[in-house]
Amino acid sequence: MTTRANAPSITEDTLRALSQRHNEPEWLLQRRLDAWRAYEAMSMPNPLEEEWRRTDLSRVDFEEALAATGDTATELRGGGQIPGVVFMDLHAAARDHEALIQQHLHSLALPAEWKLGSLQAAAWQDGALVYVPAGVEVEMPLSYLLRHNGAPLIPHLLIVAEPNSSVTVVQDSSGEAPAGWSLLSGAVEIVAAADSRVRFVDINRLGSGSVAAFSTIRAHLDRGAELSAALIGLGGALSRTKLEVTLAGEGSRAELLGLAFGDGKQHFDYITLQDHVAPRTASDLLFKAALDGESSAVWTGTVRIQKGASQSEANQTSRNLLLSKHAKAAPIPVLEIEAFDVLKCSHGATAGPLDEDQRFYLESRGIPPAEAQSLLVDAFFREVIDRLPAGVDRESLDQAIAAKIGAAS
Repeated sequence: MTTRANAPSITEDTLRALSQRHNEPEWLLQRRLDAWRAYEAMSMPNPLEEEWRRTDLSRVDFEEALAATGDTATELRGGGQIPGVVFMDLHAAARDHEALIQQHLHSLALPAEWKLGSLQAAAWQDGALVYVPAGVEVEMPLSYLLRHNGAPLIPHLLIVAEPNSSVTVVQDSSGEAPAGWSLLSGAVEIVAAADSRVRFVDINRLGSGSVAAFSTIRAHLDRGAELSAALIGLGGALSRTKLEVTLAGEGSRAELLGLAFGDGKQHFDYITLQDHVAPRTASDLLFKAALDGESSAVWTGTVRIQKGASQSEANQTSRNLLLSKHAKAAPIPVLEIEAFDVLKCSHGATAGPLDEDQRFYLESRGIPPAEAQSLLVDAFFREVIDRLPAGVDRESLDQAIAAKIGAAS
């Protein structure tokens, strides 16, 4: 059976009205309409396909989610008055920086990959542009805050870092959904020019009630560029995130981090790709999930080292902590190596319960069982948290994780 996802409240007329309301250029309206026609022509994924068979989309009432009403709000924080740096609403950027947006918008997150991706390309209504000119270092993080309260939230974040620039961007999604299903369908595109340094953190704390969240995050790295991208998954009833990086320039480097805590019947599905195209590139992935109740997590990670990527190295590590006998984890590492002189390509994946010796040690010293478990889960996550970029509000993040752990203990 194929899950349906119609959008009864969206038509070509509503897209034209949206474009007109924001005074968008004609080419952008045409892209929206093309994506909408692709959306209408597509079906939702076949649940028997390998990519989807571990994530049950049939539990989501997409028609209800797309017809939901409510408020969404976005807020941009940071940037100050740094000369040349642009951090602004994406609608306004399409007018004020038209050539830049026309070149890069949906150049990585392609508009016809799958049905909800086409919907995102057609109907995005919240968005931001981060543009950092050559040689400029933005010291304080730029924060893109998404507040969700029922209506479909369809954001788009575009980050363009020119040569030898540096920036940290945090996308933080939060909110509680009303009764019934609601939807987030977003995209993030990161264009990192030669010798630039981009650090990106995506925090999902949408609430675990009935929010279905789908995101595509893609990065393209030129020569010597460096990317650190981290996913923090705490909220959402069903969350599916695709995080892919193309190391297209010689000497480029990528670090991919992930942290997820699930309880109740939450489900997290992460798909990652470390695509080595150029020689002497390097990538490292560390994903950790702790799962309680009947929650579940799937991680499918591919390292691809293409023929031209000689002297490259890659690693991927997935660690999954099962706090309940009903929790499930499915880590799936994949290596595709076409180059003959790779420096290193390794992977490891584990899933299992807490170490009972460690638990016993803490409890034998008078620490209550629930607190002992919280301490061990926090220690399990600490390796990821300690690798987050400087400037990220770790105190707030620690509090959110601690609250989640405490609720599950």
